[in-house]
Amino acid sequence: MAASAGEGGVGEVGRRTVMRDAGIRDAEMRGARGRDAVARGARGRVPVRVAGIAAALCVVAALPAQAWAGPADGPRDLPRYKAAEDAKKIKGALSSGDGPEIRPGVYSDTIGKGEKKYYSVSLDAKSAAFLSAVAAPEPGAQVQTVGEGLELSLQAVDGSPCDGSARPDFSGDGSAYAIADYAARVVGADDECQKAGPYLFSVERVGGDTSNPARWPLEIRYMSEPPVKGPLPSAPTGNGAGDDPPAALSGSAKRRAHGGTGFNDAGAVSEGVWKDRIRPGETRFYRVPVDWGQRLNAAVELSSVTYTEDFPPTVYNGLGLTAYNPARGRFDDESFVSYTPDKSAQAVAYTPVVDFGNRFADEGSDAALAGWHYLAVTVSPKAGQVIKGTAPLTLRIDLKGKAKAGPGYEGDAAAAGFGVSDQDREQAEKGQNAADGQRSGTLMTVAYAGIGTGTALILALVLWTLVARRRAAAGAAEAPAGETPPGPPVGGGLHTAPGQGRPGTAPAWPEPQQPHGEYRTQQFHDPRRQ
Repeated sequence: MAASAGEGGVGEVGRRTVMRDAGIRDAEMRGARGRDAVARGARGRVPVRVAGIAAALCVVAALPAQAWAGPADGPRDLPRYKAAEDAKKIKGALSSGDGPEIRPGVYSDTIGKGEKKYYSVSLDAKSAAFLSAVAAPEPGAQVQTVGEGLELSLQAVDGSPCDGSARPDFSGDGSAYAIADYAARVVGADDECQKAGPYLFSVERVGGDTSNPARWPLEIRYMSEPPVKGPLPSAPTGNGAGDDPPAALSGSAKRRAHGGTGFNDAGAVSEGVWKDRIRPGETRFYRVPVDWGQRLNAAVELSSVTYTEDFPPTVYNGLGLTAYNPARGRFDDESFVSYTPDKSAQAVAYTPVVDFGNRFADEGSDAALAGWHYLAVTVSPKAGQVIKGTAPLTLRIDLKGKAKAGPGYEGDAAAAGFGVSDQDREQAEKGQNAADGQRSGTLMTVAYAGIGTGTALILALVLWTLVARRRAAAGAAEAPAGETPPGPPVGGGLHTAPGQGRPGTAPAWPEPQQPHGEYRTQQFHDPRRQ
């Protein structure tokens, strides 16, 4: 019996303990469900516009860095020159009297062997005009080493030539690559082209009797420079034209450059040592912001590669470097050097000081414009005999001289493509091309707009809360004695402490549970029922 009573006593206590624990767990589950409901309600009250802004900002923050992909191996799939996305198709006339009119902007055309194409342009009496042409034959196509290229000319309709003509040609080893230059009308120069009126711009394909007869894509760009306020600056006494290049910038490559196929997708680089990769037959373009008073000192190195033969061959004109000004005018110091696989080759470019008056100087007239300067690096297809795939390329970019203020323009020179901005310098530091820079600026604009909208919403919410509190306080002050002003709707307003809610309201979250030892007291002794 004792044993039975003891077992019964233990069983009763056990049942009570189980019931107590079950009640506690049930209460805890109800509390958890209540907290989940409150949390879901809070998440559901997030304004949709605020959530959209947060998502936009997350997209900006998670934007991947510019990825670099090395060119594919093989000479047959060399990248072609990338034309400007906004280039307008045009067909130059074979007769001077039928040339289509071009205005400031970019145009695309083609030209065949021996053709001369005409375009008409209207010039005022105050703005300088720079009309460039880029010939972009298939990379590696056969051309004459000397004499084949373009001849550019600007003339009045009466046949009077302007002084700013040009003849870009190939300087490599008989293989084609993109070439460019411009014809110009410079205001204040001692030539015939100073009056306002119609003019003719012509592009002629010259030489190449035995070269590839395929038509060449042409990219024509017309840049109009705003006039300068006041008297024109005179030619400087010395601009460094013809100076020997100084020593190249020392140090090892720290950053990755992203060379493009031409002027439109050229990768930006700033002062420093950059690295890239290039393959035989390829031309890669880079751009550098050069301001007034500065000059560009650039050197590119094609690294050595593994070669197992006893006598490595020499690739004549294996590495080339060509520098261009912001209007795509080619500097005279084009450099092509030989390459052997057992040692690196270096080509250099050293431009005169950028000065507005250089356009009136006997030498260095191409250094008269501040803005993006371009470097075209070419590796001969014959280097494919010793370079399998790609080879390392090092760019050493140095700016000599201190940047200074340029002339005072009557119009917006930066919008016309002349000058250096803080955004240009930032793009150069990041190694961005023009499309990347524009995309980055657009995303930042969206981000700032989102932040501004989010801030306005937060301020509106704070103002609404203050007004609601003041109205509630005013209602409490005006209520008759013995009455309680109406509270906020169930689930709204400020949270109240458990057991202290006003009549007609419910706690915003379940009451916290007491320790297990006080469960019975909590269950049968609720202070709110006193």
